[in-house]
Amino acid sequence: MPYNWNGEYVPSKVDRTTDLLGHKELGGIGQLVYHAICFKEYDTDYFGSDYCAYPVCDAKNPPEFPTDESVSGLEILSSLCNLASQIADFDNKVPHVTLILDWCKKYMHPYGIDFIYEDLNDEKFDINNFDIETLEKECVFSIDEFMKDLGHLYVTYLFYRALEGICIADEEAAYHFYKEGKHFETTSHFERFKFYPRETPDLDVSTAGGDIIKEMQIYENYEKKHPRQKAPEGEFGSEPYDNYEELRDILLDRFPDVKMRLKVTPKTGRMELSADAHSVFDIAWCTFATILAQAPAPEDIGKEEVFAEGIVISCRHCKKFFVRRNNRQEYCDNEACQKARKVQNQRDFRRRKRIENAQKNKKNS
Repeated sequence: MPYNWNGEYVPSKVDRTTDLLGHKELGGIGQLVYHAICFKEYDTDYFGSDYCAYPVCDAKNPPEFPTDESVSGLEILSSLCNLASQIADFDNKVPHVTLILDWCKKYMHPYGIDFIYEDLNDEKFDINNFDIETLEKECVFSIDEFMKDLGHLYVTYLFYRALEGICIADEEAAYHFYKEGKHFETTSHFERFKFYPRETPDLDVSTAGGDIIKEMQIYENYEKKHPRQKAPEGEFGSEPYDNYEELRDILLDRFPDVKMRLKVTPKTGRMELSADAHSVFDIAWCTFATILAQAPAPEDIGKEEVFAEGIVISCRHCKKFFVRRNNRQEYCDNEACQKARKVQNQRDFRRRKRIENAQKNKKNS
């Protein structure tokens, strides 16, 4: 029986129409408590066969502790996607290691978040003695591990955006999804839709003598002799949305499990049931999962009243990821992008006027 702190009975708000324990049933556990720690400088070296990075930490370069302006989960998710996009760009000439360390210095140290925070807040910790050597060893992280984690997150987010696009008949992202990257390769899940459906007739399989393997070989030989026809460039031969549930399950399988435990909120000192975040990728995945958990049904995606704010989207002009403030925002705040938005609005206005005038002339004629 549910009771409050005063011992009074409170009726359960559990949704009995579902067999899932979601955010509502568990009291709203979407909050993420984590400790952002920044270091001013990093160095790199080989530790065994791994090329690793570690912070340069001394009295001149002390670690920076969390403040009230700590970066949000949405900002971490969007900034990591932008980092991956820049690393994956074939025109980018900056080494990926430099870009990664610049990100760490700007946002937060990427791994061992809680463990390192506890060490730094230990009363016995002294930045002027040997403790700093121990801290630097604890802060070492593999560049290859970071790239692997970053690539998995980035490709999954691109897949989600492509899947969302086919729900509103915007199939460009899905059509161009599969391609070799400079560092990250996408998957081929949308490639089969570029071909027209093939109808295999009822073949005579009597020669197989009831052997299932031989029957399968007969059908396989037929398909080899009658390959599927590919649709014209830029078009799908079959509709990806017809396989939405299958594609959605592929997306969900890419998500790691989220562990929950009690943690203390730095700002208030209160305990919160929170996702257990040991790395910036845990934070990004939890934020990403929350976005999907709050997503509308496929048929409602794109409606104005859905997703009013707080979504990570790609700017229509510069293609960088940013957190959208309202349901109509399609461009980031960059000056060049806002200029492009105004130009596009003028084009749209003139096009609507031309259509209206053409309709009036046709009606009057």
